[in-house]
Amino acid sequence: MSHYELPVFKSALDLCVYIETIVKSFDKYHKYTIGADMRTFSKDLLFGINRVGLAKDKTNALIGVRNRCEDMKMLLLLAKELQSFKSFKQFEHSSLLSVEVCKQLQGWLKSSQ
Repeated sequence: MSHYELPVFKSALDLCVYIETIVKSFDKYHKYTIGADMRTFSKDLLFGINRVGLAKDKTNALIGVRNRCEDMKMLLLLAKELQSFKSFKQFEHSSLLSVEVCKQLQGWLKSSQ
């Protein structure tokens, strides 16, 4: 199975697309500060999952991507506290997507050890 077909890749892609969509609605200041970070982190997750699929040492690669996913959750929480989101629903949905990616990465990590 190609890593493009993995559920975790699809979930990370959904997160990346959703983040791109909601950051557009942030006010100018947040769009170019925390919004830029959110966009970068979500893309890093997607690219990291791609790298895990190609890595020889999958365990270390997975640990790095999983840690980046945990960082993404903290970044979303910070954005909520800064009132960057236009609605609580945006925060809720992006948080649920990131939690799903983290759970899937953790499961992949457990199965690879």
